[in-house]
Amino acid sequence: MRYALTSVGKIPYYWGGKPLAPGYTGNGFGSLTVPDEDGRLLKGLDCSGWINWVYWSVTGRGLGAQSTSTLLGSGTPVARNELMPGDICIRLNPMAHVVVFLGWTAEGNMLCIQETTGSSNNVEVGSVTGDWESYRRILE
Repeated sequence: MRYALTSVGKIPYYWGGKPLAPGYTGNGFGSLTVPDEDGRLLKGLDCSGWINWVYWSVTGRGLGAQSTSTLLGSGTPVARNELMPGDICIRLNPMAHVVVFLGWTAEGNMLCIQETTGSSNNVEVGSVTGDWESYRRILE
């Protein structure tokens, strides 16, 4: 979780962005690139690319999943009430997204770290509501 938190505000959101290497070196985060589907010009990661980058950077091995839907096969399934910091929460279409769970807010929402197109267009800590389709434990 500490490593994921170091990326808050440092990796722009870029639709379809996948990591080229673990860590910051070799990825060119923030450099100019070809516009993505929404015209973003800064090289970065999308939500599934960021998840892969975090775990690759920390463990030295990638998850082997390159999209939100393929992350459904990573790790082991857990119930919502069993979530622990570091687990991932996956939502599929029409608004596919994946976040790293941190804990619960006083209101019962999930506190998470995420690469998002939200107001920051970057990695941020925030809360999300609702039931997600899948909860996965990547590290035991």
